[in-house]
Amino acid sequence: MRILLGLCVALLLGGCNLVTTDQPLFFASAAPDAPKLRNGLWVIDDADKDDCRFDPRKPVHRWPDCADWMLVRDGEILGYDPPGKGDRVGVGEWTSMPFVLSAGEPMVLQLEGSTDGKPAFQFFGIEATAGEPTRLTTIRSWPVLCGPPPPDGAMTDGKRRYVTLEPLPGLTVTGDSGCTATEASAVRSAAAWSRGQSGEEGGGAHWVRDTYP
Repeated sequence: MRILLGLCVALLLGGCNLVTTDQPLFFASAAPDAPKLRNGLWVIDDADKDDCRFDPRKPVHRWPDCADWMLVRDGEILGYDPPGKGDRVGVGEWTSMPFVLSAGEPMVLQLEGSTDGKPAFQFFGIEATAGEPTRLTTIRSWPVLCGPPPPDGAMTDGKRRYVTLEPLPGLTVTGDSGCTATEASAVRSAAAWSRGQSGEEGGGAHWVRDTYP
């Protein structure tokens, strides 16, 4: 799905060496004055698509396929999957993903999704690069990692290992691909460490206008 492709939603795509939990660790009610993403239409920033050219004032259905976008609306991010082959003409699907943006250094974005029908939460470090202090319009993001990546060829029970051999403080390895946490402070510390680590270039997004399409 197009929603948050630029933010690397490995929670839904089977990513590795990333912190995920089955319970939320950050709550909007705990920090009502925390910065917010400005409501409206956002475009995903991707260094691999620097040559993608389009007029952001036009409706999104007139944007080229290289322009990934998301709609932010009061604590949820929405994306639209256009109809594919075999679908009824003109019938696509909206997808909603609740989020919490927690204040602090760095800020942490908690995304709520699901794996195998069960709630699952993934975390991203967030850095504001434009906008008012309480209403952000441009952000840089990076996934929160479990720790240094394992060496090439590392194995666990005869299978390739993707999760770190040295989990950061407060993180517990689960299986051979990821880790979990029980304290928000551990996630924030891991987010600070993860900034620019292990070859993760991160991504970002910027607000373009209030209305869709």
